Amino acid sequence: MRVLITGATGFVGGRIARRYSQQGDQVTAVVRTASSALEQIGVLQLDGGFEAVDADLCAGIDLIVHAAAGTGPDLEQARTVNQGGTAHLVDTALAAGVGRFVHISTTSVYHRADGGDAVLGEDTPLVTAGGAPGEAGSTGSAYAVTKAEAEHEVQRAVDDGLCAAVLRPPAILGAGPTSTWGTRIPRRLLDGDPLPIHPDTTFGWVHIDDLVDVLVAAGASRDVFVANVVTGHVPFRTYLDAVATILPDQPPAPVVPDTEPWRGRYATDRAPTILGVPIERRFDDAMDEIADSWRAGDPEQTGVPDGSSAGAPTPTEEPEA
Repeated sequence: MRVLITGATGFVGGRIARRYSQQGDQVTAVVRTASSALEQIGVLQLDGGFEAVDADLCAGIDLIVHAAAGTGPDLEQARTVNQGGTAHLVDTALAAGVGRFVHISTTSVYHRADGGDAVLGEDTPLVTAGGAPGEAGSTGSAYAVTKAEAEHEVQRAVDDGLCAAVLRPPAILGAGPTSTWGTRIPRRLLDGDPLPIHPDTTFGWVHIDDLVDVLVAAGASRDVFVANVVTGHVPFRTYLDAVATILPDQPPAPVVPDTEPWRGRYATDRAPTILGVPIERRFDDAMDEIADSWRAGDPEQTGVPDGSSAGAPTPTEEPEA
């Protein structure tokens, strides 16, 4: 199978590229900077970003995996990457007759207020740019808003005939130099920069290998669907406690923001039901993988390839992918 991947120089996209390469598929990665890790696993790298993806390139592609995302705080810049980039990719896929498109979104797209205990299923309304702080996923962050807008672009293309699936992971756990929850957030905590997330807030998480398993199954499926990809839920303090045990120095105590914790959860049954793929790895196993990477040295400094950063934004007031 011929697979085109965006975001392959990042944590999630890199793991996806590695899996397809190991399966013997022909993998092309759209990159802005060449990666030696991708070169080592035989991935063809196409320089130029989204602009390099055109109908001629995609004419021989069986599957596009869109794992790239803009995560900065500026709304218009994030919109250019997330909404505009996705619109370009789905339009190109339609024009070239690409057989399958899998878009990696995030549970941050859900519209939810602080507090509460709701179960957020795939039909829950999505955040919009007009959402007030405290009334939308990620408090209306540029990332959340524009990832929701990107999903609308995928749905528009589906309405025009694109065979696509949208996957919504929460916090993605795994080791790698660009892993948000495995490296960047622990580094932030170690540097004394506490996260404004209530320790009792629900921390939805997925093991990176569970996410890749589901994505590969979605890429092989012809079902058109949107699904959360969630391994489990723990209180955010459980993640903080686990991080504290693996860092070389004890991080400061968490700061409890003056907000109500969200005690809800994400619906978890749709992806396994549609695809027949179990999502069942253990939280402790995910944190052990992260701990091993830190024992080898600061992952940002050692730069040990994760195969791999669809990455995620720096969290504001709720966990993000």
